[in-house]
Amino acid sequence: MTVGLYRAIRDDVLGLFNAAWAHPDVPVFWRSDDLEPRPDPSDVAHFMRNEVDFGRETILAYGGGRATNLKAQFGSVNLRIFTARATANEDHALDLMHDAMAAFRSQRVVGSYDVGSDLSFVGDGSGFDAGPTEDGNWFMRGALVVFQYRFRG
Repeated sequence: MTVGLYRAIRDDVLGLFNAAWAHPDVPVFWRSDDLEPRPDPSDVAHFMRNEVDFGRETILAYGGGRATNLKAQFGSVNLRIFTARATANEDHALDLMHDAMAAFRSQRVVGSYDVGSDLSFVGDGSGFDAGPTEDGNWFMRGALVVFQYRFRG
């Protein structure tokens, strides 16, 4: 079975993040390996829960026939950093969010889907806040970074 577009995009995003993430003491979970329940706050002060979301696909240029058009798949990477409420150290959480965003900021890399595919994070990003988790153990901060994945199809 060949690797499909969406899995290739997810794998390329994870590869870019894993190559840049320099905090082995902070567990990172992606949607595909989500942990339930959350880690015990007495075991770790911070953890991340991230996911790759897919948006619209569009044709950028028509090429020489069927399945040769230049297309773009748009999407986003949703980054969430959780901080144990007992830690009361948001400064470190904000620094971790900075490092997570830096893994993608202004990146353009060769994609793994097909010859000529590429993953670009040259667009916008934004931060967001959310209240404490329903169990009351964690505060959460988040950031959203958008991408464009060019491919022939």
